[in-house]
Amino acid sequence: MPIARFQTLLAIVWMGAALAPSVGRANKPASPPSEQFLETTIDHVVIYQQGAQVERVSKVRVPLGISTLVFSELNTSIDPSQLRITGDGDFKVISITHRYHTDTLGGAESASERIVLQRTRNSLQREISTIQNRRVIYDREEQLLLNNQGFSVKDSGVDLERLMQASVFYRERFQAIQEGRHLLDEEIQTVQQHIQTIDEQMRLLPALLTESFLEVVVRVEAKKPTNGSLLLSYWMQQAGWNPSYNARVENIADPLKLEYQAMVFQNTGENWDNVGLSIATGTPSKNRSKPSLHPWMLDGNQRNVSGGIAATANAWLKAQPFNPNVRQVRGQLYDANGNPLVGAQVVAGGAQVVTDINGFYSLDVPNGVSHVQYSSVGHRIEALSISDPVMNVNLAPAMEILESIVMSEDAAPKEALFASRTRRREAFDNADPLNYAPVAVEHSPTQTRFDIDAKYDIPTDGTHHAVRILEHHIAVDYLYQCTPKLDPQVYLTALFTDWEDLDLLNGRMHIYFEDDYVGESQLKLDFAKDTLAISLGPDPSIQVRRKRTALEDRSSLISGKREFLREYAFTITNRKTSPIHIQMDDQLPLAQNEDIEINRLKLDGAEVEKESGRVVWDLEIDPGEEVKKLFRFEVKSPKDLMVQLR
Repeated sequence: MPIARFQTLLAIVWMGAALAPSVGRANKPASPPSEQFLETTIDHVVIYQQGAQVERVSKVRVPLGISTLVFSELNTSIDPSQLRITGDGDFKVISITHRYHTDTLGGAESASERIVLQRTRNSLQREISTIQNRRVIYDREEQLLLNNQGFSVKDSGVDLERLMQASVFYRERFQAIQEGRHLLDEEIQTVQQHIQTIDEQMRLLPALLTESFLEVVVRVEAKKPTNGSLLLSYWMQQAGWNPSYNARVENIADPLKLEYQAMVFQNTGENWDNVGLSIATGTPSKNRSKPSLHPWMLDGNQRNVSGGIAATANAWLKAQPFNPNVRQVRGQLYDANGNPLVGAQVVAGGAQVVTDINGFYSLDVPNGVSHVQYSSVGHRIEALSISDPVMNVNLAPAMEILESIVMSEDAAPKEALFASRTRRREAFDNADPLNYAPVAVEHSPTQTRFDIDAKYDIPTDGTHHAVRILEHHIAVDYLYQCTPKLDPQVYLTALFTDWEDLDLLNGRMHIYFEDDYVGESQLKLDFAKDTLAISLGPDPSIQVRRKRTALEDRSSLISGKREFLREYAFTITNRKTSPIHIQMDDQLPLAQNEDIEINRLKLDGAEVEKESGRVVWDLEIDPGEEVKKLFRFEVKSPKDLMVQLR
């Protein structure tokens, strides 16, 4: 492209920019005289577990006749189909419509110049296309010459005179083709440099910045000038709450104090300043729980003792869509019987964690990851959409045949966190109890709603903010439990009935004993029956020891079977100053193969659960007393069956 042509185009650019009218910040379009823009504030929010209903209020002065009131500068994520208007005053609402309004925040003055530069750039791009078409003609001529280089005559050989003439012709044309293509390439390069200059000019222009709002237009009619108020209600999806509890025990002779609170979060783009809150139960890691025993199958065959629970337990989670606002997932993994899965893997993208001794996990979700996968040895893999901050998952058993069964030795003791009070808080012992905001509870067939008589500030930052709901004083039965085969610690458990009347949900629970924080647990109601159990953590003043006292593996000449004898001795010591009620459990192995014989030689007063093989001692132990128990069993199996007990 000639330089003179490019200079002409640039001149057109600058002339167009100079002649274009200047554009400043775009203000609201001129409104009809009867349009009145309202000043509104968020007055009340009803928060559901996922989503919130926001209520805005405004004082209005309605003139005589028909007038138009506008709720302006609303978030564009509001669904107009879910708007609701109510009013208080001597007027009636005729119609409700909505519209979108855009303000220009900056860069409007460069819009015309940008358009002229873009047109010039398009013209130069078309010029490059024309030059490239001319270059294609040279390419096709060169190919034509290469395909026609035969100069021999039939029956007479090569015609020397014609060959010399053709050689001169070919030399001239190939030279002309090369020179022509070179000139066209230089011309394309020149135009591309001009385009780069225009691109740089466009890059230096101020960017056009805009902001859009939703406006709700309400037409009302009044027979006389009047004052009143309007309430606008709308739904916001980017909000919710998670249940959280504080369980406090002053003494095992006192009731359990259970504080129920909501961890509220929102990322709606609107700050909730000085608003009233209602918490609704509907939906429009450390742990301090005792481990549980799994059925012990010698021949590897698995039985579905759950009655099909695992097949449907995750149905609700599978139906939930991906929630991009969830940045951390936590919960507990269970097997088909509701027992926690220890050492299971939880994977989300490149992040991976392993469940602890009670099946608890906590995982930070990487950016761009929408699914989490759960897996455990002997169970089916489960992949679910990340839909909620708390995801309690059941894994169904996988039908696998195990070649051998390995019994591990006694686990090493762990440090207990459930200790007595480390220091006295004399300044607070006689203080008056704290006063909290009153809460009104409303029940409906599908949910419970807690209306809190207080004002809160909840910024739009996605951070959890604690909102206290209720405090329950519960009469409970305290029971000590232990499974020394898995954990030598003795756990204190609070048992109580009629928990359905407390409107509880699955959630994280923080445990305090004598004002000391001792750990974290999980309140899970999925498998709760008439009696709800809350684990309050281990008590180091009660010690349980499990020791293997006999191990014999032999072959019987009479029966032709291999015989395995195992014996364990238990010692329970109560170092407390009060009597305790304790349940200690172990397990017998199970087998579906009829050729495997399991004999209970010594239970020492224990009861056996037939389905699971769980062996339970239910004991009352006085202060300072030491109790010993003996557990012995024998397994007989065919010699060709791979069964190992260690």
